[in-house]
Amino acid sequence: MQPRRYRMRQRQRRESAQAWIRSGSAVTVQHYAKRYGVDRYAAYDDLTALGFALPDSARQWAQRPPATPCRTVERATLPVHDEWWIMLDGRPFFVLTLDSGLHLRRRSLRHVRRRDAAIR
Repeated sequence: MQPRRYRMRQRQRRESAQAWIRSGSAVTVQHYAKRYGVDRYAAYDDLTALGFALPDSARQWAQRPPATPCRTVERATLPVHDEWWIMLDGRPFFVLTLDSGLHLRRRSLRHVRRRDAAIR
């Protein structure tokens, strides 16, 4: 289990931070983030909400950067160039055995590409 100060909610964390600031310790965004287990953007928000005067160098933590969009998954529309893959009804299938019948198992191309990349 994490130390108690890492398990605080926002109001409890801010009350504790007020006492920490009053103690005369050197308070920076980085120290606050490390002490309370939050990221630097939350640390900046908490310190400004408490009325603590931060230097201009701390303004970089004032606004969180925009979220980066997730990669789009490639659809299985690419032609299959592997002898173990066949296309049925526009969907790729992986051939498991060729003995008594054609046993097919649908696998995603992403899984196979990830496997091939790990082998290389």
